[in-house]
Amino acid sequence: MHADTIADIYEAGAFPDRWLAVLENIAKIVGAQGGNFILNNGAGISVISSPSVVQISRDFDLQGWNRDNSRVRRLIARADHAGFLTDSDTHSAEEMRQMPMYTEFLTPRGADAGAATIVQGAQDDVVAIAFEAFGSHAASRAAVPMLDAYRPHLARAAALSSQVAQARAQTLSDVFSALGASVAVLDSQGRVLAATPLFAEAFDELLQDSKHRLRIVEPRSDERLASALAEMRTVREGVSIPVRGRGGEGRAILHLVPALRDARDLFSNIWTIAVLAKPGNRLLPTSDIIAALFDLTPAEARVARSVAHGTRPKEVAREANVSVETVRSQLKRIFQKTQTDHQAALAVLLKDLS
Repeated sequence: MHADTIADIYEAGAFPDRWLAVLENIAKIVGAQGGNFILNNGAGISVISSPSVVQISRDFDLQGWNRDNSRVRRLIARADHAGFLTDSDTHSAEEMRQMPMYTEFLTPRGADAGAATIVQGAQDDVVAIAFEAFGSHAASRAAVPMLDAYRPHLARAAALSSQVAQARAQTLSDVFSALGASVAVLDSQGRVLAATPLFAEAFDELLQDSKHRLRIVEPRSDERLASALAEMRTVREGVSIPVRGRGGEGRAILHLVPALRDARDLFSNIWTIAVLAKPGNRLLPTSDIIAALFDLTPAEARVARSVAHGTRPKEVAREANVSVETVRSQLKRIFQKTQTDHQAALAVLLKDLS
């Protein structure tokens, strides 16, 4: 084995963005074209490919071969094997001559001979490490002893990368805490990885840190949160959720902001930054915030803000170019939705929720 390569493996454990170079280097040493790193950490499956096989790996996925990948299934079935297994270990020669995955994709591209292993991460991480496109099945089998010698180092480094990612989430939370922010770091399922003390203060009263995902105690608000978290797995856009108390009253706003992720950031679970905006200053909130909190229409939100600012209904009607009766009808709906019964109470409520 190459001592420099082993050092590089452990360096990648501490700095996960260096795994690409490690995979490429080991592939060259053992006679493969490149390597894949496949991680399932509870937040979903992530794959990185070294430069020499990134295109073939991408095409394999785009053409749908991962939907029923017997290579992965049979590797998992033999996960208790503490070493690398080749395609010729998991598939018979007859199968590779007949199976569409081989005949239509892998064999025409010279990628039907590979070697892979499964290692367990430090947490609930399961990692498959595969070296692809050996020159022949005999060459892949010949490479197994050297790959098995590297395997313990790869396994320990993968576990280290997992711990680094976990520490990164806590560090990010600590930075927000030092800034006095009410923030939580969530994974792709909406589970809380870390939270600042200010954010944690809302647990039990407004929010719940369940093992499945962050929740809002009020059911209607929680339905919106569940939908938003599910949508953010595919549509990486921010969204704001009104947080109501157990009685249905508007109490805060939960802003969900997608975390920036690098394509090589394999081990990171960080998917969403949750910011809780609670009552705090004497300035009136903007109309869109008022609308989000209380399910007001844009027109109702503007009326609510104006009236809370001390503007009379007649003046509001004149500025909006509508009748006074229209403004009074809007006010009735506003009082009902905000659970207030007069303009002074509405003004106090909105100032408290700025």
